[in-house]
Amino acid sequence: MIRQRFWFLLLMLLFLPGILVSTNAADFDLSVTPTYVKVRAGESAYFHISLNVLTPGFSNDVYLTAFFEPPSTSITFSDNPLNPTGDTDSVMTVRTSVYTPPGVYTITIRGRDPSTSQSVYVDVTLEVLPPSPEFTLSISPTHQSVFKGEKALFTVQASPYNGFSSPIYLRLLCPSCVSYTFNPNPMCPGAVSCSCPAIPCYTYTSQLRVDTTSMSPGNYSIVVEGCSNGACSRAYASLTVKEAPKPEEINLIVYPIMVKSEPGGTFYFRVTVGIPGGKSPEPLTLKVSGPLGWYISRYPTKLEETKYLDFWVTIPKNAILGTYGISVDLYRGDTLIKSRSILVYVEKPITNLSLSITPREVILSRDNPKAEIAIYLNSTSSVEASLSVIGMPSGISYSITPKLKPGELGLLNMSLKGAKPGDYKVTISASGGGTVAISSLLVRVKAPTITSTSIATTKRPEVVTITKTISALQTVTITQVPSSQAIASPVVLGGIFILLVAILVVAILSLFRRGSQVGGAATAPAEAG
Repeated sequence: MIRQRFWFLLLMLLFLPGILVSTNAADFDLSVTPTYVKVRAGESAYFHISLNVLTPGFSNDVYLTAFFEPPSTSITFSDNPLNPTGDTDSVMTVRTSVYTPPGVYTITIRGRDPSTSQSVYVDVTLEVLPPSPEFTLSISPTHQSVFKGEKALFTVQASPYNGFSSPIYLRLLCPSCVSYTFNPNPMCPGAVSCSCPAIPCYTYTSQLRVDTTSMSPGNYSIVVEGCSNGACSRAYASLTVKEAPKPEEINLIVYPIMVKSEPGGTFYFRVTVGIPGGKSPEPLTLKVSGPLGWYISRYPTKLEETKYLDFWVTIPKNAILGTYGISVDLYRGDTLIKSRSILVYVEKPITNLSLSITPREVILSRDNPKAEIAIYLNSTSSVEASLSVIGMPSGISYSITPKLKPGELGLLNMSLKGAKPGDYKVTISASGGGTVAISSLLVRVKAPTITSTSIATTKRPEVVTITKTISALQTVTITQVPSSQAIASPVVLGGIFILLVAILVVAILSLFRRGSQVGGAATAPAEAG
């Protein structure tokens, strides 16, 4: 056991110095300049690194790495790795941000040869100061096109950084822009008048207005410069001034120009915008305005070509009767080029009522004591009408629908309670919107029918026999039918007359025969004697 420990210690003594020598001795070294840099947060620091060869013949690559960089910071190397036969210099860039905390930081730079595992370390110091207050300008729109004589409007804004809150003084760098204004100038944080407090600000805004009346058609560069405490920033835009068409060449037609309506009513009108050539080089602005509370349908405000626009307007129900106006204006930029108006007369609504009933005549009696009349109201407005009955006789009770709207069906129910017989003219009236409509109804009351009860008996016709002796030898029997059974028809009477004549002829012939028989009988005895 003792021998094993002896040999282990002996081996350690033999190899440990070699290991220590290979670790501490390097074939290269690094040098950095400068070793101390001071910057403000948001700025960058630069360090120059050089590779120095300590052992002749060394030609391996040396890789660079940075440790312990400050927060919110990035580090890059211009050349990495370094090589004695190639790039031996590199620039380390340390980029801070406005969020990098102020302070002093130590950054360690390591150079390492992977093939021999040799490393060299160098420290540099970076001091980060708070960021300096500053601002940047911006302008919108970045391009604008107007007709000559119009005013070009731009919005200038400043974005402050790091607590900047000082006034910013503006000026326009445009030699051809003779007439222009900034409002306000100088710009202050969130204030129109300039009295900037020493507090952090958020928004700087100013309106630039350029009058193009004295400018020739063409393209212009708009450069706005803002300065504060010696620090300046610029914003860039472009302006195109065009030759404007003559206003008299643009047509604005409104139809109708006069309207009559009523409170709660709706009417329509059409606007025609005629542009020469069919299209305008610059959009025109259409504005339609009416009395407060009136509803005007939506419409496109920007027009670039000939348009036919239909509008509908609703008048409030509580509008006061009178005369009102609706204006239709056409602008090019801020310049009014055409204007038209519509005259609106708000009047009391004129209601036309008509009343229809069915049936128009009813008959009431003890057997049929009830009747129902259908009432229909027609009107030119939506006004509700009140119904009433005039001239209904006493003894007839009734009920009627009290109110009726146009298009609805009402009912009049009547019941006979003892009215005297006769014909009565009843008037049904509907009133609404200052108008009255009437319709007439004829009511006939019938008297009760009196009927007697009798027993029906069947009588046989009495036959009266009249015997009339024509002579001693002949008797004629005539059967007489009672008058209730007599037939008054001319044909029947004619037949009876012929029958009587025939009977009379038969009777005469019979008498003639008997007379001849008597004469013969008297002659015969005489001859016998």
